[in-house]
Amino acid sequence: MGIEDGSSVPEPLLDPLALAAAAGMSRSGSTTLLRFAEYAAVRSLLGFVRMLSYRASNRLGALIGAVIWRTCGGLRRHTLRNLGLAYGSSIAPAELLRIARGAFDVLGRNITDVANLASRPYKGLVVENVELLREAYARGKGVVLVSAHMGCFSRLSAVPRFLGMKGASIMKKQKNSALLDWGRGFLKRALHLDVILKTDAPQEVADYLKEGRLVGFFADQRPRSGGFPGRFFDQPIMIAPGPAICARRYKAPMVILTLNSQRDGRHLVRVDKVESGGSLQQFSQRWMSILEARIREHPEQWMWMHRRWKDLEGGPAAQPLPAAASAGAPIF
Repeated sequence: MGIEDGSSVPEPLLDPLALAAAAGMSRSGSTTLLRFAEYAAVRSLLGFVRMLSYRASNRLGALIGAVIWRTCGGLRRHTLRNLGLAYGSSIAPAELLRIARGAFDVLGRNITDVANLASRPYKGLVVENVELLREAYARGKGVVLVSAHMGCFSRLSAVPRFLGMKGASIMKKQKNSALLDWGRGFLKRALHLDVILKTDAPQEVADYLKEGRLVGFFADQRPRSGGFPGRFFDQPIMIAPGPAICARRYKAPMVILTLNSQRDGRHLVRVDKVESGGSLQQFSQRWMSILEARIREHPEQWMWMHRRWKDLEGGPAAQPLPAAASAGAPIF
C-alpha cells in the first residue's frame, strides 16, 4: 500500500533585509563576514533553483553532481574505496564505477532538492507500506524513525506532515549558526517539523516520544564515540546506540524509512518495521541490517563518500580502483 501527492507549500521570496537579520548582522561581532557570505550564497542558490521548473532543477542537480565527480578526485577515490570495502570482488570494477557515478548524481540532486523542498515538498513523494507507520503512530508511544543518507534525504522531513503526523528530527549543531537558525525556522514554518539539536537530544527526545510524536534519527554514519559492535556489508563497525536505547527505554516502536530518489523526480519512501526483542546490540544490528538490505537494492542512492569505515582506512582497498576513477570520466 502506498500514498502519494503532488501538492506544494509556498515559500516567500528572498528578502535582503531578512537575510541580514537572520544571519545575525544586527548583533555586533556575533557573525563573521565569511559566515554571512556563506549564508547568503546558500540562500541565493536556493532562491535561484526555486525559480526553475521541477524538471530543470533536477537536471541542474545532476549537472552539479557531474562537476563534483570530475573535480573532486579525493572524494571520488574515497567513494570507490568504500565500494571496494563493501563489495570486494563480488561485482566487477565497471559496476563499482557505475554505482559511484550514480552516488554523485544523487549528491548533486540533493543540493537542488533542498530548494524544491521549500516550494514543492510533496512533489513526486510516494510512501510505500504506509500502514506500518500509521499502525506504529496510532499506539501513542511515539515512534523512533531510523533512516539513512539515501536519495534526496532532506525530502524525508516532509513525510510527517504529508501523513498528518507530528514529528521532530535530530540535527548536529552547525558551525554557521545563521544557516542552522534559518533551517530550523524553515522546517518548523513550512513542514511543522521541530529540530532537536544533538546536544539537547537526551531530554528532548524523551519529551517528544512521550507526546506520541515521530523522532527521526539519521543513524547510518559512524558514531563519533561509543556504540554497539556490529557488521555492515560484512565489515566490522560501531552502530549508533541512540535509536535502540530510546525505543527500549520509552517503549516506542521503531520504523525504518529509506528513500529512492529517481531521476524522473519521484521520491519513493520505503517503510520497514523493526522487531525490538533481544539485547540492545541485537536490536541495533537488526535495524542496521535492514538499512544494508535497502542500500543493496539501490546502492547508487547511498552516500558512499562519507567515512563509514574510518577505522579500516589504514588497510588496503578491497580491490583496485577502476582506471576511470583517476581520470574523472563523465557521469553522462
